Amino acid sequence: MRRALRLHLHALSDALRRTAAQPLASLFSILVLGAAIALPVVAAMVLDSAIATGAGFDMEPHVSVYLTLDATTDDAKRVEQALRAQPDVAAVSFVPRAQALAELQSRTHLAELLAALDRNPLPDAFTVRLRTSDAARVEAARSQWSRLPKVDQVVADFEWSRRLAQWARLGERILLAIALLLAAAMAFIVAHLIRLQVLTRREEIEVSQLIGATAADVRRPFLYHGAIQGLLASAVALALALAFGAWVTHQLSVLTPNYAAELKVVFPGPIERVIVVGIALILGLLGAWAGVSSQLRRFAADR
Repeated sequence: MRRALRLHLHALSDALRRTAAQPLASLFSILVLGAAIALPVVAAMVLDSAIATGAGFDMEPHVSVYLTLDATTDDAKRVEQALRAQPDVAAVSFVPRAQALAELQSRTHLAELLAALDRNPLPDAFTVRLRTSDAARVEAARSQWSRLPKVDQVVADFEWSRRLAQWARLGERILLAIALLLAAAMAFIVAHLIRLQVLTRREEIEVSQLIGATAADVRRPFLYHGAIQGLLASAVALALALAFGAWVTHQLSVLTPNYAAELKVVFPGPIERVIVVGIALILGLLGAWAGVSSQLRRFAADR
């Protein structure tokens, strides 16, 4: 046990020493790897932020029925009866024009302008919850209700949310494909770098094998080197992603101060950060394993 621990400590110190011996080359490779990892992390942040923003909106199928400005209370009751008579209607809620104005004043920066108006410009309205999301049935109901007396406009305002969810699913698939491609690229870069290091130490490796070093002994310091590169690259990637998120948050607060509550950047949480570090570590190890193993096989074939 002590011997194994001593071997691993020696391999780790050797990897750290060789990383420090070439600071510029190591820094360049780590920055390249970090940028490659940062791309899917930033893309995931953008996608999560878009989904979180969309989650704040109503996704259930519903239709808004707006009455004319001269509609009376009796007119509203007749329209409500006609709406409830539709079999696809699950619920009907009445939104008085005064309530609609108050909500508009509280949610926008137009409160002073709306308060200065002589009369309420908003009509009474109904919000109708539907049992179906079939486009043809919704359109048939919308067309029927638009012909009711004292009905000014009927709007089916849930289709956009369904399309947003579909775009989010497409974005997740694209993000997965990009992440897989960049992961393969990172493993290839690490393998190439390790292969070059093995070539520069060929004589040292062959001498060590002559005196009894196994393939595992030869491979161990290179694996630690790949792991170190993966860990440092993940730190660079997270730093770049967090810096990008902070910059976007600042820009949103400056450009859209009145929508700051709705438009937020979702930063990677602790679990996501651990996953990024773990994936980078595994990719570094896999790339190092592939690079040193391929060179050891070539050395054996040349003998």
